[in-house]
Amino acid sequence: MLSSRMVGIRYTGEELGSRDRVEWTVTLWDEHDAPGEPSSSWFELGLLDAADWKAQWITGDYSPKRNARYPVDCFRRRFRTEKVVSRARLYITACGVYDAHLNGRRVGDVELAPGSTDYRKRLQYQAYDVTSLLAESNTLDVRLADGWYRGSIGAFGPTNVFGRATKFLAQLEVTYDDGTTESILSGDSFQWSNDGPLRFADLKDGEICDGNRTPAYGGRARVTKPAIVPTASDNVTARTKERFTAALLTTPSGARVLDFGQNIAGFVEFAVTARRGQRIRLRMGEMLDESGEFTQGNFQLHKPVKEFGRATEVLLMTGKTNLVRGTMQPTPKQQVDYLCADGLNRYRTSFAVFGFRYALIETDVEFDPTDFAAVAVYSDMEQTGEFECSNPDVNKLLDNTRWSMKGNFLDVPTDCPTRERLGWTGDAQVFFDTAAYLMDVTGFYRKWLRDLHDAQQKSGKVSAVVPYNGVAMMYDATGGSVGWADAAVLVPYRYWKRYGDVDLLRDFYPMMRDYAEYMISRTGHKNRKAAAANPFNNFVYEKGMHLGEWLEPEEFRDAVTGTSRPSRTEEATAYLHYTMRHLAEISGVLGESTDAARYLRYADGAKRAYNHLFVQGRPIDTDRQAKLVRPLALELLDAEVIDAVGERLVKAVENRDYRVGTGFLSTPFVLPVLTAIGRSDVAYRMLENEQAPSWLAEVKAGATTIWEDWEGKESHNHYSPGSVSQWLFDTVAGIRVDGENRFVIAPTPGGTLTHAGAVYTSQYGRVECAWEMHGGELRVRVVIPANTTAELRLSGAVHHLQPGEHEVTA
Repeated sequence: MLSSRMVGIRYTGEELGSRDRVEWTVTLWDEHDAPGEPSSSWFELGLLDAADWKAQWITGDYSPKRNARYPVDCFRRRFRTEKVVSRARLYITACGVYDAHLNGRRVGDVELAPGSTDYRKRLQYQAYDVTSLLAESNTLDVRLADGWYRGSIGAFGPTNVFGRATKFLAQLEVTYDDGTTESILSGDSFQWSNDGPLRFADLKDGEICDGNRTPAYGGRARVTKPAIVPTASDNVTARTKERFTAALLTTPSGARVLDFGQNIAGFVEFAVTARRGQRIRLRMGEMLDESGEFTQGNFQLHKPVKEFGRATEVLLMTGKTNLVRGTMQPTPKQQVDYLCADGLNRYRTSFAVFGFRYALIETDVEFDPTDFAAVAVYSDMEQTGEFECSNPDVNKLLDNTRWSMKGNFLDVPTDCPTRERLGWTGDAQVFFDTAAYLMDVTGFYRKWLRDLHDAQQKSGKVSAVVPYNGVAMMYDATGGSVGWADAAVLVPYRYWKRYGDVDLLRDFYPMMRDYAEYMISRTGHKNRKAAAANPFNNFVYEKGMHLGEWLEPEEFRDAVTGTSRPSRTEEATAYLHYTMRHLAEISGVLGESTDAARYLRYADGAKRAYNHLFVQGRPIDTDRQAKLVRPLALELLDAEVIDAVGERLVKAVENRDYRVGTGFLSTPFVLPVLTAIGRSDVAYRMLENEQAPSWLAEVKAGATTIWEDWEGKESHNHYSPGSVSQWLFDTVAGIRVDGENRFVIAPTPGGTLTHAGAVYTSQYGRVECAWEMHGGELRVRVVIPANTTAELRLSGAVHHLQPGEHEVTA
């Protein structure tokens, strides 16, 4: 097949089946029609049909009881391969989290497999090439922990959300040189015990480890009821990544605290020499308090020691913990308790992930702080974007944003790695374009969109948290919230615009359409009198619970409690227009002309309704920045008031001394809107402002990640406000993808910056733009990748660029 396309080339060969291997070769021709050296690769299909699975689901030989937690299960199977092995594949999954070792060597490098999904609807499996690990006599060991399946998850730490008994499924298929095959299948032939070192392992609470124990494998696994049929883990592998050694701090109270220098989500490890029976206790946290003491107070809640049901959930959600019966405990605990063996003790977390920079250490073991390390764990996405400028604090802001992304992109885009660790749809939506500049998120977001589709209700409503993680009352209630639920449309739309993947639009169009129809079914005022008085009532959107702007600076914040639900008509009607406008464009691309006309009608109607309710021909007059940013960003205003609203936004920013006044939904838009109205000077002053609330105030306060709230009282690792980093790439450096094999380069110098530049490895190749001010002259250097073109917009002039390096002076 000959084509100038660089992505999205569909496979046109014969229909493939389970275990098939496909080898493919690419040859590139240059501008002189001379071919280069061919480049080859291959991929292999897994088990496509339920009938391919011959193994049985197995569990430990015990019956889990209410209010009990259990050690990690250890399974073992010995077997022989007496002929020459040509190929061996291990297909494995679990209801829980697992790792596997073959002949004492780790199988693969996937952490926290099989990953986070709604286990009621989708279960991922992994496939490993274990050919090189096999010998004549073999031992397969599998460890199984609680994970997302029955461990403590979500803000309030409910357990057993998906089930009470963990279990796993494994199928080792061996092909010999003579063409014969053999399968080692999970079943009651596996030995089992839970008397190994890990006495407790919870994703959020931590681990209890006894270094003196080894599993005896004295029992047998039990065959148990099957789970749903597994599907291939078509996602980005979660791996251990950067490693940070510790420095030792002594707090004013005399406590010893390990400082790893970077707030991460990941494992803790150590290697210390000790005497048998000595203990090491570590508690992980993100910050020191105002007195310089270790604290977990910024993310820790409390829950009952015993399991709890729906009534207690309501009390916890509404802050009425004083009415909860029984003993309470903190959640998450984020701690490790280790009982030492005699001699050298080596330990690394296996089945718990912590959000931390600091670790409070309590031990009588003599140690050096460099004996301890923090190990980042996240989905191993390729880094695609770099930005650098003359202001080191802006560079640090970008670095902090990337670290918050790393801390929250572990199989699911979560909000924070500590208190909640939930896939809030709004976070994933507002951050998409920033994420796509920083890393290749194609596989990561595609998997999460499947999770989103799994979570959609028959009504078309989408849960606010995806995948499901318990406490359904809370997350279902907020599921239709605009800005959150709209991820069902806005994420596929942005994915398509950046990566050109029309197939993805086609795959998820039913989800998008169902959500749109859900919105349409709920239009109209709640109040009958208001409905009768409004000629655009059919296009007003306010029904349901909407979170609104969320986490504006405290002076602007509308309180949301279990009993207080402020009206969100302005935000909801705005997003009805915004979402319908984008979906109308998608419908047109897919040839769904009837749908396109319908959604465009609602987009236009919502715009008229918005102006009728909130503008009525008069400029909006408020210092609340979000109320000015939103109608400008979402293109809701009639032409005659746009300039006046833009001027009022500038005044609102100036009235706050260029400090940030937006919340969750409008922060991504504030600098782009100021730039679009011709006031990039104001945008730069806001970006570079060091007074709180601002991005650089956090940097000056020593932040190494992005804070959840502008005041720094909540999570210190919450990527959403870092969505400003998109502006650094697409405006300061000016790099934008503009369709297949095409870029628009429009750098916008300003502020105190004397130089800035970015590199972005796009789907179409590596593109660069760097500028510097030299003696009042602007010098721009641009590199355009092969087989693409670009339009350089600079100082009112347009330059049409071909592949290669270009230098332009203005």
